[in-house]
Amino acid sequence: MTPTTKFCARLSLACAMALIMPDDALAQSPVAPAGITRTDLMRQLLPPGEFRNVQAAVIELAPGAGAPPHRHDVAVLVYVLEGETENRFDGGAPRVYRAGESWWEAPGTVHDVARNPSATTRARILVVYIGEEGKANTVPVGSARPPAR
Repeated sequence: MTPTTKFCARLSLACAMALIMPDDALAQSPVAPAGITRTDLMRQLLPPGEFRNVQAAVIELAPGAGAPPHRHDVAVLVYVLEGETENRFDGGAPRVYRAGESWWEAPGTVHDVARNPSATTRARILVVYIGEEGKANTVPVGSARPPAR
């Protein structure tokens, strides 16, 4: 396992645990030893359902590359590892996320724009899919109706 793969696996597990830990468990966490810093990125309740499957992937977008419009039938947590990505969800305003930033997509969110706006620098994102058994991680827009949120 490469150092990047190990890091991504640990980060995915930490993100998933932070999302499902009850408030009192976080409050009881011991103080970090000297030299260790914790930066909370996000806190999000999972939507109703049997969210038992967690999958993590690192996606690399070459300069100018983008994904076609799609939706996720599972919850999605994304962390920008490198570069920046431009996104537009459910017809809203576009937003650029830079390295160190993250976002959340509830199941059924339509991803109208997902691209690397740079003409010279790659973008790398860690995507953590949190879903129910049998639900597709990614579905092209125009497929079956998205689930109710």
